Amino acid sequence: MGSPSATHTRGLLVIVVIAAAIVALTVATNPPPRLSPPAERGAFDTARAMESLREFVGDGTPRSVGSAGHDAARTRLLAMLATIDCQVSEQPFHARGWDRTAVAMTNVIARTRAKGPSSNDAGMVLLCAHYDSVAAGPGAGDNAAGVACAIEVLRDLAEQPAATDVLVLFADGEETGLNGARAFVLDYPLFPRIASVVNLDARGSDGPVYAFETGSDGAWHASLLARLDHNARTTSLAAEAYRQMPNGTDFSVFLRAGLPGFNLAFIGSPRNYHRASDTIDNLDPRTVGQMGTTALSLVRALSETPPPRSAAPRAHVWFDLFGWTILHWPAWANWAIVGGSAATFVGVLRIRRRRVGATILGSALAAVATLGILAIAVLAGTLATMLLRISGAVELPWPSAGVWWGECAIWALGFLIAAIAVQWLARRRMRRREHALVAWDSFLGSWFAILSIGALVAAEAPGAAHPFVVPVAVAAIAAVVAVRLGSRRPVWCTVAGASATLLVWIPLEPAFVDAFGLSLGGFTALRGALVAATLAGLVGEK
Repeated sequence: MGSPSATHTRGLLVIVVIAAAIVALTVATNPPPRLSPPAERGAFDTARAMESLREFVGDGTPRSVGSAGHDAARTRLLAMLATIDCQVSEQPFHARGWDRTAVAMTNVIARTRAKGPSSNDAGMVLLCAHYDSVAAGPGAGDNAAGVACAIEVLRDLAEQPAATDVLVLFADGEETGLNGARAFVLDYPLFPRIASVVNLDARGSDGPVYAFETGSDGAWHASLLARLDHNARTTSLAAEAYRQMPNGTDFSVFLRAGLPGFNLAFIGSPRNYHRASDTIDNLDPRTVGQMGTTALSLVRALSETPPPRSAAPRAHVWFDLFGWTILHWPAWANWAIVGGSAATFVGVLRIRRRRVGATILGSALAAVATLGILAIAVLAGTLATMLLRISGAVELPWPSAGVWWGECAIWALGFLIAAIAVQWLARRRMRRREHALVAWDSFLGSWFAILSIGALVAAEAPGAAHPFVVPVAVAAIAAVVAVRLGSRRPVWCTVAGASATLLVWIPLEPAFVDAFGLSLGGFTALRGALVAATLAGLVGEK
């Protein structure tokens, strides 16, 4: 058997290699896949969608409600729909405009027929994309990209109809208060026949397209996402976070009306959002292709798998793994994982205590210390953000350049604070205790602390619990294996728990950067500190 120092070094090297591999996978899979021609009739054609996008945007005049550019865009939209085999109607209404006075607006609705006559009695699927923009820019991302994708989906459904009728709503007045969606829900005669909805929107110009919000029956929605032939980028963490935010899209109106469905958006390069730089040149065609492909897959899946009638809200947990597959489980399973892991750690503590490999007091103190260290990291990250804001060194929340350097620096700050503090406390204990005993106390204490955070998140926001409960479960299982194998030190169960932490947190980093920029430095530092806390079992020799 190798020396403790050599085993410690090997464990660190394995973690470094695993971390590098996960970072590489995240970088490689975060952009949408490369464009390719449609493989079959009825498949989404990105090149054709980009042509529609250019035609709809025209000369780039903003499409703010009440403007000449807005009216011209609607005229172009109607002309484009006239070339597709679908029924087109308009829904005029008045609503508040930018100057808070009543403005004439118009929803444009297209309908494609189902492939079988009997399906007309079934609930229809609604695809929605708003066609107005803010006055600041041409709105290529927000939301001409969604309009172009919806037009191409219409073409695809005309060539190869869905199992039910599909309505495509080009909503007006979204930017002034979700007005078109409200008018549609309140006054459109076919609304009661709609069974589900897919909404397309954007807050940027590139990046992956996320199914970031769903209807209230999380179990049914997660199950449908997992069965798609085209794997979506998604996580219930985003749904939980968005639910706590004041923002809204047209999907918010449909959600309040009780419709199940999915809200799709891309948020890469948010500095272009509602700016003059929201142009076609800054829009990534790969993102447009992923949005259209995902929307078409969801519309077809919803037409073939009607949602359950009057389903009660069911909390659920789901997330994609690098876009390859989707893992999901009911929210109650979070508590099974938390409870089972807690019992496992207690059992390991009792066994190690009998073998003079851990102490109750030492593990308890390590848990309290870990929570304190995480709190200090959050405070340090918050102060770092305040200093950046005061200094004017970067434009918060999304600097025009260097956002990743700032993000990595704050993340590293949290990591270093936690790593140094954990190691310093462990070395102080090693003055009076054996190395192996301190290592097990540090390992169990850190995971008891992370488990307590996971339990709190599971109680308050169950869809956001998986970044905590998954690593906790892996660490608990690895600890049992280590005890059964008679491992004197918790090196390899530390490696397992830390690797699981990296696996669930690192792929989320691009989304966090796009969503929050450098505005939540405390949360960024916390993520770095959590990773460092999972390494507590790798206590170096005194």
